[in-house]
Amino acid sequence: MLRYYKLQAGRVVAAEKGEAQVIVLISPEQEEINALMKDYQIDEHTLSSAIDSDELARLEYEDEHTVAIYKRPRNYSATDHFQFRIASAGIFMFKDLVIIVSDSELSITDEKKFSKLTSFNMFMLKLINFSITHFYEHLRIINKMTNELEKKHIYTLEKNEYLIVFGLSKSLVYYMNAISSNETLLKKLQMSRSLNFNEAEQELLDDIIIENTQCKRLTEIYSNVLSSMMSSHGASSDSSASDDINALKVLTILTVVIMIPTAVASLFSMNVVYPFDAENPAVFWIIFILMIAGTSTFWWWQNRKKM
Repeated sequence: MLRYYKLQAGRVVAAEKGEAQVIVLISPEQEEINALMKDYQIDEHTLSSAIDSDELARLEYEDEHTVAIYKRPRNYSATDHFQFRIASAGIFMFKDLVIIVSDSELSITDEKKFSKLTSFNMFMLKLINFSITHFYEHLRIINKMTNELEKKHIYTLEKNEYLIVFGLSKSLVYYMNAISSNETLLKKLQMSRSLNFNEAEQELLDDIIIENTQCKRLTEIYSNVLSSMMSSHGASSDSSASDDINALKVLTILTVVIMIPTAVASLFSMNVVYPFDAENPAVFWIIFILMIAGTSTFWWWQNRKKM
């Protein structure tokens, strides 16, 4: 999808193709990719990297343009099932033109986030800054969801809730990698001489680096919290399983203890001839002693096993 814009009065506004200063391609088709490569001499691999979510953020220099590939959060929807994903975007900086290629929608006409645009450099920096703001928004959502789960206490997490925690934890790992990758890009921009940042642009870049560092730390904290929740749930599950096994062992021992005197009594109640007189008054005590001896022997053997 091709869109054309221009910088006017410090903002990004829609424009006709002939007067466009900013060209935006969202999820470009092969025909559009081929046209870009032909008209602007853009490298095919670099263009593919701009829409590949697995690629790292980086800064590249070509003969006629500079390329900044950065990471940003993909817009979240209910169909994502608590999975927050990463998107990529490439900014191709020419002398009098900026081409933006992304694999998902970009809101570059937002007057609040894209205002006071005095140059293409300022526009590029605000694009990266907007991605950091987007990360913050998603982190607030993740933190809110985590707090809701904590209210239920970790030991009562059900299977579907545990899957939510796992999905959020996985998302934060991807976010951490993406934000760290952007950090590398920002440091390269800070050292870049070809872009010729003026004083205002350099100050904005320094502020963005600070914001990105804070965002990275916040992501790490939230990731550690969710990891702790998962570990506690796992420990709780192991403890419950262990308790169940111990209870089963105790029940088995009690069953055997009860069975021994029952077996002795059943044996002597059978209609057969025994080696002593059944009418002898001592028979009762003989049977009773056999019950006690059998039970005691089993109990002694069981305790000896535990030593």
